[in-house]
Amino acid sequence: MPRSPRVRAGDGGASPSSARRAWLSQLKEEMVRQLPPTASPAVRARLRSDVEHALRHHRPDDPALELQDILATLVAETRHHLNEVEHEVRRSERKAELLALARQSLAAALDACPSHLVGAPSSHTRTHTARTVWADLRPILEKTLSGAESEDVVGQRVDEHVAQWRRAQHRWWRPRLPAPVQVVKSIETATVIVDAVNKTPALRQLADLVTQEVLTRLRQRRPSNEPPPPSP
Repeated sequence: MPRSPRVRAGDGGASPSSARRAWLSQLKEEMVRQLPPTASPAVRARLRSDVEHALRHHRPDDPALELQDILATLVAETRHHLNEVEHEVRRSERKAELLALARQSLAAALDACPSHLVGAPSSHTRTHTARTVWADLRPILEKTLSGAESEDVVGQRVDEHVAQWRRAQHRWWRPRLPAPVQVVKSIETATVIVDAVNKTPALRQLADLVTQEVLTRLRQRRPSNEPPPPSP
């Protein structure tokens, strides 16, 4: 550990304050040289400031081991911060690669879906479907991916999202059967209407006319090899 020379009063040497500044400057530069070459000027300047602040109450003639512990701690903390920043940069770059891979996996997953759900390949419907599903999937991946996942894990998450989307689409396409209460109510309503028609001659006559007209049109449209429709 460099020490400033002891200066006696009146010997014409440098003052104690000047000697301390020279000693402190030498320490700061020695600590900065222990950083990796990739350290930015801002990081080097911050380390110089930390060294000066940590040694503000110390002098060159303080115990060398105490000074070494302080300086070693400052350098270790700075290097740890640099490693974290570098690791975060690598994870961000890897995360962007995984998002691009996820979009490619989405296109492959949609190819395995029925055409009536996603549209034909290269069609406008397929493009619109891919954009819609990706708009839902991308925020989820951006929130959950850390950049440390493997490609297989990302592909599995894409497949799970597409499968969930397909189930939702099938529920939308599949007709829903009415509840038993609704069926009973509809039958009761239809019974009331039929009774009203049968009890009202004008309505009964109108119903007969409509029925005859429907039968006539069905006979005109049916092929010659089909039997005629039954009478009501």
